[in-house]
Amino acid sequence: MKYRNAVVLPSESINSATTKTIDLMLNDLVSRLHIQVKATNNGSAPTAHPATIISKIELVDGSDVLWSASGKECLAMDFYDTGETPFCVNNYLDNTMNITNYRINFGRHLYDPLLAFDPNKFRNPQLKVTHNLALGGSVPDAATLRVTADVFDQGAATPVGFLMVKELVSYALSASTNEYIDLPTDYTMRRLVIMSLSYGKQPYEQFNEIKLSEDNDKRIPFDNFTSDYMKYIAANWPPLNEYIEGVALTSTRNFYCMSTYEMQFSAIAMGFAAGYLTSDYAYGGRIDIRGSASANFKALIRGMAPFGAVPLPFGNPDLVEDWFDVAAVGSLRLTLKAGSSPGGSSTCEVLTQQLRTY
Repeated sequence: MKYRNAVVLPSESINSATTKTIDLMLNDLVSRLHIQVKATNNGSAPTAHPATIISKIELVDGSDVLWSASGKECLAMDFYDTGETPFCVNNYLDNTMNITNYRINFGRHLYDPLLAFDPNKFRNPQLKVTHNLALGGSVPDAATLRVTADVFDQGAATPVGFLMVKELVSYALSASTNEYIDLPTDYTMRRLVIMSLSYGKQPYEQFNEIKLSEDNDKRIPFDNFTSDYMKYIAANWPPLNEYIEGVALTSTRNFYCMSTYEMQFSAIAMGFAAGYLTSDYAYGGRIDIRGSASANFKALIRGMAPFGAVPLPFGNPDLVEDWFDVAAVGSLRLTLKAGSSPGGSSTCEVLTQQLRTY
């Protein structure tokens, strides 16, 4: 076999909230890491999207942070990496499992021979996963964590580096206010992702204007309204398609999904328990699904902008030489202007995806 899927951490209970530290005892090149959480719901009242169970994922080598993002940020970046909806069993039924699969992509695609993570280039690489089962699904009372890696076994590869993702900043939004963010100029930039999630809000209501400038506005590579820009790039990625299972009431009960923009909804009751199901005009990753009678249902949610994330790609994502060589720039600043009425106590995050060379 040229490739194999190696077990990094066998399935273990994570019933207590903590940070799990896992030594990467691998000698083979790693193309992708998989982190899977299975949580057993203890009720049918949704708490939050199951992806919320993991609040932070870090790959470190001592004090050197090689990859860092929240669970939601990981799923959003995976979507923009692959164009595939991250597979989650988004289930809110009592005494059944919700399952989230988080993927860390070190290359442009699976088994990319040019970009992969080489554990041998580092002294003591460790994966750190911060989790709390109570934060997602329907108040789970049990959960497990499992980690595997897609590795090069006998496949030939000589990677020059890997894709490094980091949450650069998280700040509180203030209506119609500019935030000035100095971007790193150490490693070539493949993509920026700007992300703000607030229930009932679309991304452009959170951050309404985006500007990228070099050397004190000597060059301005990007300057646009978020709402216009999202329409420009709408065809560059397929829509998110996410399946939900839950118990609808005849009154308000909110369910959680990845989509935050241009959401569409289709649902059927199981066992013909309800004559019809309906929903509100939903944005911001939450939707009220109710029926003519209380009923278990299955629904398909279709939309865009996972967890309020909007990408700024730099060139052809498949051509390394086409990416943004920020080392040639003296200073690089991102300016984000908040919308006139962002969600209360909401935040905005900026993530970088860079080429970390060996």
